[in-house]
Amino acid sequence: MKTRLLILLLATVALAACRRAEVTNIERNPEGGLDVSASLSEADINAAIADALAIENPLLRDPQVDLQNGQIVVTGSHEPRNGGETVSGSLTITLSVENGALLAQITQADIQGVDLSDERIANINQRISERLTTRANRENRAVTVQSVNVTDSAVEVTFNMQPQS
Repeated sequence: MKTRLLILLLATVALAACRRAEVTNIERNPEGGLDVSASLSEADINAAIADALAIENPLLRDPQVDLQNGQIVVTGSHEPRNGGETVSGSLTITLSVENGALLAQITQADIQGVDLSDERIANINQRISERLTTRANRENRAVTVQSVNVTDSAVEVTFNMQPQS
């Protein structure tokens, strides 16, 4: 009885944690906790990336996301700091899992007249990773990301949630 109640409680927490994402599967993990699979729509990904790029002088303004199998392509406009003419640009981003966390990596940046430093790319990658994790885990629970898959219609994330002590 206690085990069923715990599973029900964990399932409820998992659903609450994924308010933004569509929960597609919840399974009991034999090693403990629950494995939760969630699907983030293109609109969810667009909002997370727009938020990650919303800094004082954003790299891309009005970003638009195009989910493609294995990658995310973001297009938008760039306004040079020197006041030059606005140009269009794109970023190609891949997602992976590293040490139980979601990892975003810009694999290609094509913005006319912009030379991105490794530090700036690392900062953008970190902000995107944080925003996507927050969207999948709205209640900021302790989770371990197990897998991520980008399809042409959604980003699918599976993570393990352990009961909180």
